[in-house]
Amino acid sequence: MTQSTLEPPQSAPAPEPQSQVPVVQQHKRRRTLPSAIGEPMVWLTGGALTVCLAMIAMLFTMVIINGSKTFWPSPIDRLELESGEVVLGIATAHEEATRETEARTLYRTGNRDIGQASFRWINDSAVADRTQPDDAVMLEREAWGVWFGIPEQIVRVSEDGTETEVIADDAEAYFASFDELHESARADKRVIDRMKKQDLGQINARLDRERMEIQQAQIEADRDQSKLFRFGWVGWGVLALLLVGFSGVFYKVRHYGTEMGSSVARQGKLLRAGSVVAIVMTLISMWVGAPWANSQITDADLASMRADLELREQELQLEYDAILEEIHAIEEADSQLRVTVVEETNGQFAPTSQTLADQRLHMSQIVRQVRPNTMGLQEKAGVYFSRWWEFLSTFPREANTEGGVYPVIIGTVLLTLLLTIVVTPMGVIAALYLREYAKQGFVTSMIRIAVNNLAGVPSIVYGVFGLGFFCYTVGSYVDVGPSATTRMSVSGWWLTLLLTGFMIVAAIAVRLWSKPDPGKVPTSMNIALQRVSWLVWGISVLGLVLLVSGTPYFNGLFEARSSEGTPTFGARGLLWASLTLALLTLPVVIVATEEAIAAVPNSMREGSYGCGASKWQTLRRIVLPGALPGILTGAILAMARGAGEVAPLMLVGAVKLNQDLPVDSTAPFLHADRSFMHLGFHIYDLGFQSPDSQAARPLVWTTTLLFLTIVFALNLVAIVLRAKVRSRMAGPTV
Repeated sequence: MTQSTLEPPQSAPAPEPQSQVPVVQQHKRRRTLPSAIGEPMVWLTGGALTVCLAMIAMLFTMVIINGSKTFWPSPIDRLELESGEVVLGIATAHEEATRETEARTLYRTGNRDIGQASFRWINDSAVADRTQPDDAVMLEREAWGVWFGIPEQIVRVSEDGTETEVIADDAEAYFASFDELHESARADKRVIDRMKKQDLGQINARLDRERMEIQQAQIEADRDQSKLFRFGWVGWGVLALLLVGFSGVFYKVRHYGTEMGSSVARQGKLLRAGSVVAIVMTLISMWVGAPWANSQITDADLASMRADLELREQELQLEYDAILEEIHAIEEADSQLRVTVVEETNGQFAPTSQTLADQRLHMSQIVRQVRPNTMGLQEKAGVYFSRWWEFLSTFPREANTEGGVYPVIIGTVLLTLLLTIVVTPMGVIAALYLREYAKQGFVTSMIRIAVNNLAGVPSIVYGVFGLGFFCYTVGSYVDVGPSATTRMSVSGWWLTLLLTGFMIVAAIAVRLWSKPDPGKVPTSMNIALQRVSWLVWGISVLGLVLLVSGTPYFNGLFEARSSEGTPTFGARGLLWASLTLALLTLPVVIVATEEAIAAVPNSMREGSYGCGASKWQTLRRIVLPGALPGILTGAILAMARGAGEVAPLMLVGAVKLNQDLPVDSTAPFLHADRSFMHLGFHIYDLGFQSPDSQAARPLVWTTTLLFLTIVFALNLVAIVLRAKVRSRMAGPTV
């Protein structure tokens, strides 16, 4: 029997306790676009800035490298060609071989006064032998460029050209005695140049000035003074009494209406303004119609003046002859010292000139002798800095391809300073009126648009305007007075003077009564009078222009010189060039000054008004000092813009060569009527107008480097001044 066992039922295992950590649903993170955080614009703007800085750095690096290596002495090669020809020269450029051409080298060979080419391309395959002889020299001469050769002799010659003394008869003796003799000869040459330019030039200037005085006296004697109205002594005395009376009226009414109602205040202002206009018109009448101005120069006066001039001419001629004899004596002694330097191609020696090919070179005609093949680093550095000093301190020669740029530097600096002096006050005054005084509306908006558009006008247009207006119109007026077509009759001029005085007083009256009473709204009558006042003021200004441009009492300041066909201010000159560039850069100063004035906080103005200051006091002591750094910024921008302009200067003043500086030791010291040389125009002339373009090409880089340095120096001075003004305006920091 099977035993069944009943097993009690087994209970299910208890479930394990579950974790109480909440389950977080994971979401896929969305990527933020770079454009949302502006990253592409950061890279774009940063990259643009990097490109701009790189371009500027490349420009300056190229100019500095090419401009600074021009004066470094290079070795002289002696080439023996396959044809048997021998050439001395300095390698300046090299071209590698291509499919069409062979490898070749450009050599500066000089010696062009005997018909040789200044520069010559020579194929490398045509060179049989290339050496660098120790006795090869390069002579930098006063004329006809450089000369390459081998020195042989230094001799003294007599007047007929025969040798009287052999100082050196071989290369070794030549080099031993050259430096001392050359220094003495160049000192004599400088003395001769100074005597010709200064001593003889001053005598000629005195003679010319006195001759012009006689010529002017003759013109005054021939002019019919009876056609001009002059006051007699009685009439002039009456005018003097009127002047005293008008002055007394002004003194009496100087306080009239200042403490009364608006109507009486207008009357007081009108009386004061009217008396001032009457005083000015009376003074003009007394000056123009003065009885002593009617004195006629007689023939006896002219004869006496001519006799005095003849005596002075004789005295000056004696001085002239004495100086000329001294010059001839120095030149005669100088011409006796000759050098023989032979070129190797044809065996010819360096001549005195192209027309005197049989006479050897004067020692004083050598500016510098360079022997680069035997020079060490220190000697080459000495030549390098000597050439730089010559470049900065001497006048150009050889059609500007050699010599210095001293007059070019003087002309550029003077032009830049004059245009800055002219444009800065004009721009500041215009901006001050537009921002602080003018009523903001349609007219001022149009003026601002016009000013901004003027900044985009091509510079050559300003040059044409300057030539036509400043040179031919204003300059001609200064020289000879009004032209025959614009000169008014005497009666018409006096009538215009009287009417202009009345119109000015009427314009002041209309303007005063066009303003409404304090605290009242302008009426239609006020608005109509304001418009009428502009018309009356326009007529008054037109009358003043007619009085000046058509006066029969002014015949110019340089009538005698102009009668000989040599205008003074009626031609191109430094003054007109400065005014033309000032007009060109005027929009820059106006815009910069307006922005600087607008940046001054209004709270400072209100605080000044609250302390009782007037409008002008607030502008002078608060607004202008606060805007001064911005004003100087505009002046700096105008200086940089004007200094680099060339196109207008080609029409109104800049010339290729001018030996007379605009500034010298002769009164009035600054000769604004003279033409001048400019670095920008000089660069253009070297690059595109030079008869020897290969020789001028290195000087283009050097002149450009100098131009950038001068502009940078002028701007640096202005920037330092602006920084000092800013620090002073900021005040002491705690």
